[in-house]
Amino acid sequence: MLSLRLDTAAPAGSDESSLVAAAREGSAEAFNTLVSRYRAPVVRLAYRLTRDPDEALDIAQDAFLRAYRRLGEFRPDRPFSRWLFVIARNASLDAIRRRRRAASYAVKEQPPLEEFGPEELAVRNDEASRVHVALEALPAKYREVLELYYIGDLRYREIALELDIPIGTVKTYISRAKRRLREELVTGAPQLAA
Repeated sequence: MLSLRLDTAAPAGSDESSLVAAAREGSAEAFNTLVSRYRAPVVRLAYRLTRDPDEALDIAQDAFLRAYRRLGEFRPDRPFSRWLFVIARNASLDAIRRRRRAASYAVKEQPPLEEFGPEELAVRNDEASRVHVALEALPAKYREVLELYYIGDLRYREIALELDIPIGTVKTYISRAKRRLREELVTGAPQLAA
């Protein structure tokens, strides 16, 4: 359970740095003001990544809880909003991963679809497995931009803002990641004997 002092050390009209300082000292009012200020942008970010309004609300709540618990780690020389959005993005990606795992378990538990024969199902499962292995083999920075681009459906500019990197770097990472995936899928393919 969270225990916060209720005081008026940082009024609602205070600037961000004063609010963060007061929240770090235990002011519930200051943290609640930060939550009020950033709730809508955090929900929008979570929604852009998950495309699920209910999940976006849950993620926002989780992100603020994570931020509160880590206030001691916040570096005051950096913008609070950027720090909070990184936490929200990570919470969103965690939710997407959980959803993906749950979906893969559900797919495994379902009987094979009748329209596909056993041979075609085996080929599809093998291809999906190879793509998953190839993705996991990518460096984290490449995998992250691909997740934001394909799963989060973000544009280059939005990815650059989320990761706090130049848009040119985003383009380079995506290009390199695609090339490495292609190479891995081609070289990792079983060679057929003539």
